[in-house]
Amino acid sequence: MILFPIKVIIFQKFHLTYLWYNVIIDQPLRFVFIGNQAFTNLNQGTGRADKMVHKDLKKQLYIKSLYVTIFFSVLAIFINLLLSYPLLINIKWLFLLVFTTICLQYERYIGLSDFLKFVFFLFVVGIIMPLSFVNAGGSQSFTFAYEFIALIVATYVLEGHYRNIVIATIIIVFMGMYTYDYMFPEKIPVYDAYSLFIDRLIQIPILMYLCFLLVRRFADAYSQTHEQLLIHAHYDELTGLLNRRNFREYLQRQLDSSDHKGFLVMMDIDNFKLINDKRGHLAGDDSLKHLGNLLKQYFDNGNNMISRWGGDEFIVIYFGDGDRLDSILEKLKTDFKNYIEPIEPLVDISIGVASLEECKIIDDVLAKSDQIMYEKKRIKKHSQIISS
Repeated sequence: MILFPIKVIIFQKFHLTYLWYNVIIDQPLRFVFIGNQAFTNLNQGTGRADKMVHKDLKKQLYIKSLYVTIFFSVLAIFINLLLSYPLLINIKWLFLLVFTTICLQYERYIGLSDFLKFVFFLFVVGIIMPLSFVNAGGSQSFTFAYEFIALIVATYVLEGHYRNIVIATIIIVFMGMYTYDYMFPEKIPVYDAYSLFIDRLIQIPILMYLCFLLVRRFADAYSQTHEQLLIHAHYDELTGLLNRRNFREYLQRQLDSSDHKGFLVMMDIDNFKLINDKRGHLAGDDSLKHLGNLLKQYFDNGNNMISRWGGDEFIVIYFGDGDRLDSILEKLKTDFKNYIEPIEPLVDISIGVASLEECKIIDDVLAKSDQIMYEKKRIKKHSQIISS
């Protein structure tokens, strides 16, 4: 789709119009605005997932660099033809277009190659940019701006000695180009005011847009990473409920308020270890998630707060009538028992309820509900021993 129109670029400007749309508008912009696919694969709470996101972002930035290079290659050819510059100037752009297309196809059908990425950046900053600098009018051109953009992208995309070599090359090339422009001004072509006007009218907006895309990409990545970190910090990975730390902060704010009517419900799964021992940890996780879903079903009304306190313990802050709470808890216990009995008949839940009105300190209300819950658990175990 890219190579066929290239054959007629130099000879027929009409075909260049088709290539302009196909390569410059359709391919790159569709890729740029596809979305943030790297983050759809983010597995919460694991350092391995963070590394995958970082790797995917580097891959996306590299691929977009290839598309942008194709864009500028075609754009340079188009402008050179438009301004009737010598066709010899386009040879380097044709080489760059072919080489970039090879890199893109290699990535698509074989996979990423660190060495090929290194060669690509080295080819661009070490050969293409110096030639463009001379052909485009030396310091009157915008090659230096592209050098800075290449430096930023290469710093992020490359690693290790590949990155060090490319960055060193960019610095040396910059110094060399600037020195060449100063020492041999007669070898730098001078263009008329109209050509410079057209060149700047096109390239300055493009440079601005490139900077915008680059900054936006990192800003979006930071924003989404920050959002994921907030999720890790506030919610339990397995059940999606509030975690212990966040719930404790909320409970303290509730106790500090002037009106803290409500109840703290603490519940614990009895004999939970039997599920893990007999059915495996996946079955244990499923049991925890099922209880979490039941708690959401009965208590998640926008006012109550639900938390996985730790292990097989859950806490709910309930705002409402005490009798209504007793009825809800009975239904909850029945639903959970119906679910868990085929898996492990000895598993059940014990519940302790304490009023928030009677407490001002977190540890007090937690200790009270915990004491009630474990008293019920003790009575239950005692009755099981007697019945056995």
